[in-house]
Amino acid sequence: MKLDYLPAGILWPFLSLIALGVIGCGGEGQGDSGAAESTSTATGGPDGQGGAGGAGAATTGAGAGPGSSTTTGASSTSSGDPGSTSATTSATTGAGGAAVSCDYPAAYENGSITFYTLDMGSIEVNCSYQIMGRNPDVVAHVPFGGGQYFAAMNTADYNDAAMCGACVEVSRDDGRKVQAMVVDQCPIDTNPKCVRGHIDLSKNAFLQIGEEREGYLGTTNGGAAGKISWKYIPCPTTGPVSFRLKDATNRYWNEIVVEGHAHPIEKLEVEISGTWQTATRQSYNYFVVGDGDMGQPPYHVRATDINGSTVEAMLDLKAGAQPAGGQLPACN
Repeated sequence: MKLDYLPAGILWPFLSLIALGVIGCGGEGQGDSGAAESTSTATGGPDGQGGAGGAGAATTGAGAGPGSSTTTGASSTSSGDPGSTSATTSATTGAGGAAVSCDYPAAYENGSITFYTLDMGSIEVNCSYQIMGRNPDVVAHVPFGGGQYFAAMNTADYNDAAMCGACVEVSRDDGRKVQAMVVDQCPIDTNPKCVRGHIDLSKNAFLQIGEEREGYLGTTNGGAAGKISWKYIPCPTTGPVSFRLKDATNRYWNEIVVEGHAHPIEKLEVEISGTWQTATRQSYNYFVVGDGDMGQPPYHVRATDINGSTVEAMLDLKAGAQPAGGQLPACN
């Protein structure tokens, strides 16, 4: 079975992005510049293998959602001070620093899995994490298999990027297990296998509990072999939470992605003129406040995880990851 992606259109003047629809599993992606870059093709695999994930595969753009959309930022690029070199600060909360309760979505006893590779059409991954390598496929911040064990979540459980960066443990009824991090979406609109409870694993993650010839596992959810169950788990991250700006040069419009977090991020806020303002999460996992103008850098940001714990940082107008001083508290 072959699934062809539609080319993603890009209009980039004045930071406006218009993207066309997408076909394939692995879903939407968003590059650092906010542009979807290519036409991609996803190919179904043996016995119902999932299609490719990633950025060229998506409804991308600064205001992306299913179908086409447009979001316009400011038309000028900052010529002012890019921000003083400010020390990054962090504060975490949650039972006085002790472990808090894990407020994760329910586990699935009747799930299913397929697999995909980035070369099936992925320019980026839907959660906007950076691709660090191909053949073998490696995605930044993935703490399993040297960055190779990642996953595309079905549309319902992906929940408009709410599960980006979540970690899952997938189990087969013969006792084999694999852990992976969600970096992509498997869209139900273009892949009928991507029902609630389905995960499209990276090929190397899938091979830890199945064989390539099996392709589609989950006998209680449509698969030909292997009963599959899975649950959310804390990510075994060792470094601090980090933040990354979409545009490293634009003083008047920006978006922020949160990376390297132990638990799914529920909310991002930016302090503007002494008031915390809640950002809107895009389907490609960047957060934007209002029209994207966050005022003069450095930007004081606060991320809240699914358990209610927080981490803060000061961000300069510059490229690359900007770490907070710590990680979110453990949960149990």
